[in-house]
Amino acid sequence: MKPKSTDSQAARRKNAILGAVSSTLLRLVVVIALLWLRADMDPARLAAKVFLIIIVLDLGSIPLIWVSLKTRLKEIQGGEEDAAAQY
Repeated sequence: MKPKSTDSQAARRKNAILGAVSSTLLRLVVVIALLWLRADMDPARLAAKVFLIIIVLDLGSIPLIWVSLKTRLKEIQGGEEDAAAQY
């Protein structure tokens, strides 16, 4: 049987990964929806330009999600929460 802290770490790792994947998928769905809505618009319209800005910002946030996940996984592996829970 695994120690409780290892099980807890595995659950936290799994939750962190699932959170990053779901957030990435949600952002990609939003980008696809905005691209679909923008396809019928005149590119010179303000709404089309706003959609383009939102699309770029959404796509730009995806690498930040994965950088945050990497940091979170290091925190979990380091046992920082386990050490803090002892106090």
